[in-house]
Amino acid sequence: MTRFRTVVLLFLLPLSLIAQPAPPLERLVSIDLRNETLSQALAKISQAGKFSFSYNPALLPANRTVTLRATKRPVRDVLGQLFGGSIRLRTRGNHIILLRADEPEQPKDFILDGYIIDGQTSERVGAVSLFERTSLRSAVSNEYGYYRLKLPATLSVVRLEVRRQAYLSQSLTIPSRRSQPQNIYLTAIPRPTVIDPLDTRPLPTDTASRPTPMLTERPVVFASADSGVVAMPASFLERSRQTLGRWTLSTKQLINSINLDRDTLYRTWQVSLVPGLGTNRSLGGRIINDYSINMFMGYALGVRKMELGGFMNLIREDVRGFQAAGFGNLVGGNTQGVQLAGFMNTNQGNVGPVQLAGFINTVGGNVRGFQAAGFTNVTRGTANGVQLAGFLNTNRQTVQAVQVAGFANVAAADVLGWQIAGFTNVVQGQLTGWQISGFLNKAQDVVSGRQVGFINVARSSEKAPIGFLSFVKENGYRNIELSANEITTLNATFRIGVRQFYNVFTAGLNPTTNVWSYGYGLGTATADRRGWSFAVEGMVHQLNRTNLFIDDANLLLRLSPTVVKQFGPRIGISVGPTLNGYYTEDSALSPLANISLPAVVVRDNNALRLRDVWSGWLGWQAGLRVGL
Repeated sequence: MTRFRTVVLLFLLPLSLIAQPAPPLERLVSIDLRNETLSQALAKISQAGKFSFSYNPALLPANRTVTLRATKRPVRDVLGQLFGGSIRLRTRGNHIILLRADEPEQPKDFILDGYIIDGQTSERVGAVSLFERTSLRSAVSNEYGYYRLKLPATLSVVRLEVRRQAYLSQSLTIPSRRSQPQNIYLTAIPRPTVIDPLDTRPLPTDTASRPTPMLTERPVVFASADSGVVAMPASFLERSRQTLGRWTLSTKQLINSINLDRDTLYRTWQVSLVPGLGTNRSLGGRIINDYSINMFMGYALGVRKMELGGFMNLIREDVRGFQAAGFGNLVGGNTQGVQLAGFMNTNQGNVGPVQLAGFINTVGGNVRGFQAAGFTNVTRGTANGVQLAGFLNTNRQTVQAVQVAGFANVAAADVLGWQIAGFTNVVQGQLTGWQISGFLNKAQDVVSGRQVGFINVARSSEKAPIGFLSFVKENGYRNIELSANEITTLNATFRIGVRQFYNVFTAGLNPTTNVWSYGYGLGTATADRRGWSFAVEGMVHQLNRTNLFIDDANLLLRLSPTVVKQFGPRIGISVGPTLNGYYTEDSALSPLANISLPAVVVRDNNALRLRDVWSGWLGWQAGLRVGL
């Protein structure tokens, strides 16, 4: 979009001529001089252009006569034909000052100047790029189509390249190495033929010979061949590159980058202070360097071996080798090698094998290798290797890597590898590997590996997740059970996870003894065989009284082997013995004090008369289960 705006702006530049009077040298005049002296010729030119000349009469040869005919030609062009390069021109207000052009005996440079003209319409063309490949000297024509280019006189061959959008490229050989006017005529690129849209009117029919149809006939409408194209919004990386380019590049550099989009220049090395102030001059956007050193900021088409930047490196296409910047690297293509930045690396294409940034790495393509950032790594393509981030790793496509983040790892597609995060891991596709987090793991399908975290969530899982709470939607294990045991006669238990490993949440009450409990545990169960299955659960319960709250620990550890019989797809009963170990901090305040349990006592704490003691017994449990 930025490129489109720039091109439109360049085409509209000549309209500014209507808004304000042109400078004296750019005014168009029509004159017909026949054997007239130079003083008479200047008088007629000033009268036609409505300005005045200021000069020393000694500059004009007294006996020289001129013959010249010009129709709507710029004053600068007319004076160039009269004097050649012997007179220098200056303007002050509405006056043109003529000065002697004192050229050195052996000039180091010579000047080409003139106008860029449309060969078909004879209109002057602005925003045209002119450059010489060897010296990298360049110029851009102004809104009046005028250009001025200084070239070294030591060039063996002077070949002037002319580029402009919507015009054919030209390559001109300049025979002499002296200052001279040189008008250049451009040929416009023919516009493509516009194809008329198809005639979609329905064929005429004789409605009188047949009954009116029940359905209304509608003609099929085809899109016109010249219909507008809906532009896709630019990505964040592209918008960043365009915005930074507008901030750091001059108008001349931006115009050259647009006009020279099919030209590539090569240099072994370059040194620059900022874009435009360096050995690449104003053509940096079209030059590929082997070695690049930028004191503050650099701008180039590409780098093939090494680039160092004090603040930032701005590369339009690819980087190979080593690239380092004090603040950031902004690359419009691929980076193959080592990329280091104190704050950020932004790449539109692929990156590998090493990318390091103090704060953020942003990659529009794929990452292959080692990527690390102090805060976050953002990858729109695939990742293969290792990703380390102080806060977040996020990927939009497949990850075949080890991801480690202080807060979260987020993958929008499949993950084949490891995700380790301080808070959460998220995979929106298949997980073939491990997820380990401090709080939440979420995956669409766990094909292999495991989820290890406080909470684990998956649509399906081939392996048992490990955590405080694990939810598997499709092949998970969930049921609610109402049961009784020797301590609490009314119990509600919820099991969730997978058969191989599930979580148990339970609460119970005995209205007769005023004992209530809550607990948590883990369990495993075999698959159903003819309606029978076997499960083993380990539980931890905290006991208390309904009529007296006790702050002390009263822990009941219970191991429960259970036999389950299914009566249909959801209903089943369970029964089995329990092995119990009970610990109380104060036997006098124990909820089980002075209560006779219907169980086989293995060790009685009351008989030992100890305040802090363990006891144990063999108990029982039975219940009714409903699958969810």
